[in-house]
Amino acid sequence: MRYLSYIVFCLFSFAMCTEQPKELLPELSYAESLMQRCPNSALVVLDSMEVPSPSDKFQYATWCLLITQARDKNYIKHTSDSLINIALAYFEKQDDPVWKASTLYYEGRVNQDMNNVEEATDFYLRARDVAKNTTDYRLLCLINTHLGTLYAYRNLPDLAFEAYKNAHTYSMQLKDSTFISNTYSALGRVSMLNNNLQEGLDNYKKAIEIAEQSGNLKSLTLAYGEISTVYQALSMLDSSMYYLKKSKKIEEKYNASALSQTYLGIGETYYYMGLSDSAYYYLEKALNTINPYTKQDAIHALYYLCRDLGKYEDAIKYNEQYWVYKDSIDNINRSSEIAKIQAKYEREKLLNINNGLENRILWGSIILLLIIFVLIFFYQRELLKKERIIKESRKQLQIRLNQLHENESIIHENENLIGVLSIQMEEYVGSQEHINNQMDEMERIRQNNATLQTQNEILQGDIKKYISSLKEKGEELKTYECLTTENTYLFERQRYLCSQLIKHINILDCLKSDPKYIEESQWPEIFESINIVYPNLIERLRKDFFLTDSDLLMCCLIKLQLNNSIIAELAAISPSSVTKRKQRLKERINQHLKTPLGVETSIDTYLWKY
Repeated sequence: MRYLSYIVFCLFSFAMCTEQPKELLPELSYAESLMQRCPNSALVVLDSMEVPSPSDKFQYATWCLLITQARDKNYIKHTSDSLINIALAYFEKQDDPVWKASTLYYEGRVNQDMNNVEEATDFYLRARDVAKNTTDYRLLCLINTHLGTLYAYRNLPDLAFEAYKNAHTYSMQLKDSTFISNTYSALGRVSMLNNNLQEGLDNYKKAIEIAEQSGNLKSLTLAYGEISTVYQALSMLDSSMYYLKKSKKIEEKYNASALSQTYLGIGETYYYMGLSDSAYYYLEKALNTINPYTKQDAIHALYYLCRDLGKYEDAIKYNEQYWVYKDSIDNINRSSEIAKIQAKYEREKLLNINNGLENRILWGSIILLLIIFVLIFFYQRELLKKERIIKESRKQLQIRLNQLHENESIIHENENLIGVLSIQMEEYVGSQEHINNQMDEMERIRQNNATLQTQNEILQGDIKKYISSLKEKGEELKTYECLTTENTYLFERQRYLCSQLIKHINILDCLKSDPKYIEESQWPEIFESINIVYPNLIERLRKDFFLTDSDLLMCCLIKLQLNNSIIAELAAISPSSVTKRKQRLKERINQHLKTPLGVETSIDTYLWKY
């Protein structure tokens, strides 16, 4: 036993010294997996686990966030922001937008429960901005829904509508019938704020239709209860009663805890219908609840009913009860704190009882845990090794795909340069020296293409090797294929559009079709036209190389791919003088380049690419 303990201790020390990936504790990971479908179970797990040490900032911040989330989903009112502040202090500095947005959202929920409306609104807005960079549509829907509710209660219907509309859009992307139905109900609510009762009816009917199709009874009763208020506002009390009774039927069977609110609505509707006995019956039934808000509203309605019936003694009694419950609601936060302390005491008492039982099975559990730990250690080591190999393969694959894409682009561009140089050589009449220079440049470009083709063959071989090791055609290769096709199409489209644009700008078209000496007064028009075809070309040349207007004109003529003979006619100089002016222009540009153009690179090809 001592020997086994020594081995395990050594393995544990080795594991602690080895850099491990940042992973959640098993309890935290399990609680997170339960959060959406079983939030009550998630809360039990988080409450019963040993709280992570504050020195482990990631685990501790995650526990603070998850327990706040679990309490929120279990409708436990937040009374302190200490835990969520710890989570925010950590996740706000991290690069994960989902964790950051979630923390900001629950900061909003906590502050909303604490009646810090302005702070809650600010946190929701920050959470919304961060979450926009994610595809977590559930979180985006929740943020916008609560933001809309804050705006609605502050009588800002336009802002509320925008937030609810965003929530509805995200619910449609999420394709969750519960969220879709609830956001239609929210839109109905804001329509009521705008006194657009017909639009409110339409939205509630959509909410009801979706909830009925999906069988979501909670969303259905929400929509039934709220559409009844629209019919009350329209004085269509029979329709209001129809939906209240449908809600009552569902709640009596599946959700008895929500019946009191429905009884309250039925009682109020009977009151408006002038059916005092029925109103009294249901308002009395509404009192059978522990919800102080529902009880207060029911007592208030009974006060008015008794007053209208002339039962003044009963009216006085209900009025006194109303103020008692109002005081109770004002002190509800203090009562919640007392209940929270009591619950904590009971939990600690139960833990002390359990500790006695745990001591009896401690040694057997230790042996079992040691065996499990050894197995997990070796499994994790093999898993990490496999992950590193896959990660490195993907990295190398991406590097080669990027290089292959870059080479293909250069080859395509060089082929176009060769074509332009060939056309100019066929049209050119001038010195043999210039022709020889152009032939040398074409040969250099061809050799460059040959070198790139050789590199591409090697890269393609490497890519096949990495794809084979990954046993699948990765997303990286699909992306490369799309980029290559798209890049070629865009490059050709750009060349075509530029040539068509030049043909439709008279002054540029005439430079080639009917070359005549360019007056200095025409230069500004040429510069302006060139900027239309090649946006900001003149400004970039001035800024990068500090060229004169005469040099800029020469750059424009070169950019239009005019040969030396045509440029000579336009400038009223000889072809040999054009060659000399190009050489001087190249020298001026070289003064401002980190890597000057070599002898083998002409100013023409440089400016064509510029």
